[in-house]
Amino acid sequence: MHLDENLKKDLVYYMVRWLAFGAVTGLFTPVISHHAATEGFLWGMKFEHFIWGLLFGAACGYAFTLFQNRFNAKRDRKVTFSIAAALWMGFNFAFAGMSML
Repeated sequence: MHLDENLKKDLVYYMVRWLAFGAVTGLFTPVISHHAATEGFLWGMKFEHFIWGLLFGAACGYAFTLFQNRFNAKRDRKVTFSIAAALWMGFNFAFAGMSML
């Protein structure tokens, strides 16, 4: 698939921000089990949260770029935040569903 130059530029621009957002939120995800913290599994769980955060950021960044270029060519701020919020919520539900499997 051939991507035009503007889409490539936007993909890099938005992907970096979404990856950073996903990684940081993944690192701040709480470790629920006291057993994990006391038995030495804490850093393994934090690494897993970090990886899931990066995957979340990559999925959101790619989808956001496509939606932004398709439905918000004028870059209206309200539409941008609406797209971001809708994608964030949708991917949160999707990733929560995947974690239950």
